[in-house]
Amino acid sequence: MVGVAVEGVGKSFGSTRVLQTVSLTVEPGEFVSLVGPSGCGKTTLMRIIAGLELPSAGRISIAGRDVTGIRAADRDVAMVFQNYALYPHLTIAQNLAVPLLMRRLSARERLPFMGRFDRVVARKLEAISSEAQATADVLGIGHLMHRKPSQLSGGQRQRVALGRAIIRHPHVFLMDEPLSNLDAAMRVQMRTEIVALHRRVGACTVYVTHDQSEAMTMSDRVAVMMDGEILQFGTPEDIYTAPSDLRVAAFVGSPTINVLSARTDVDGDVRVGGMRSGLRCPVPGAVSFAVRPEDLSIHRDGMAVIVEQVEYLGDSLLVHARTEHGDERVVARLPVTDRSRVEPGQPASLRADPLKALLFGADGRRIEPAPAARLAANG
Repeated sequence: MVGVAVEGVGKSFGSTRVLQTVSLTVEPGEFVSLVGPSGCGKTTLMRIIAGLELPSAGRISIAGRDVTGIRAADRDVAMVFQNYALYPHLTIAQNLAVPLLMRRLSARERLPFMGRFDRVVARKLEAISSEAQATADVLGIGHLMHRKPSQLSGGQRQRVALGRAIIRHPHVFLMDEPLSNLDAAMRVQMRTEIVALHRRVGACTVYVTHDQSEAMTMSDRVAVMMDGEILQFGTPEDIYTAPSDLRVAAFVGSPTINVLSARTDVDGDVRVGGMRSGLRCPVPGAVSFAVRPEDLSIHRDGMAVIVEQVEYLGDSLLVHARTEHGDERVVARLPVTDRSRVEPGQPASLRADPLKALLFGADGRRIEPAPAARLAANG
């Protein structure tokens, strides 16, 4: 049974089309990230899954049940927001208990002091308190139960928000940029904790972020969104090494991928800056040749460039250059042993690994090089 199924979902606000026709599935226990620049529609899609927005077209299924017209409270989902959404006047213990109080107690049973006069209510409250404490202990905040949110750090507040979501044992977790308010060091730590928590709980998770490093390091699969559509949905490795669209290739990776003008000659050889790239292309004429910085190396038969800047990164060098013919920008990540071979203002020769270089047509779609090119490069 599929955890979440999004089928042909579109969304318009007035005359503005925010989501095109979007479809994807999240398997039970899977961690899927929606990643893309601001305004691409990822948060709108999550709100539609949650039931906070209604789609203009299409449907949403959770655990095989069509929930398109069902209100958010009845969808068995829990959402973690960017701003934590904690009750500032309640303690951490009380914040964690809120979802269980709302589900397990009637309006009458939630009245103040009912636990003192009704044994059934008292037992329910005791069980809820125990579950809140157990959840807090799992998240490492068990010693903070009597504090209020204003007395906690950003990372601690984020753990409370996560705890309030998992205490309900929902079928689906929805996380909307939950780490964006944290500093860099805390974000890295919380990534690890969220992934570990996901594995422990086992519910399927949909995670929205504009940070491609979060998406790539945390997810089983990643959906790259732009302009209201999903450009590619696959594993982090597929997204990085085999992007189906030039926009995906340029969005994922830091430093960004190098994209150079190239042409396929009459023999099918792809030439970059007049040099043979080692690839053969079935599409004649102009193409885009793309290569990641780490897949470039110093080579006497490579592409002629002029070095502009060299950054020492400790374990490697980041070399910024421009092509000698064409004046296109190139960034290469080289070993520190090449330091004497790349001086600012001096020429150098860079060669792309033909096994890892990518070709894209005028429409931005990836072109698979002729098989013989890959075999020759491997040999």
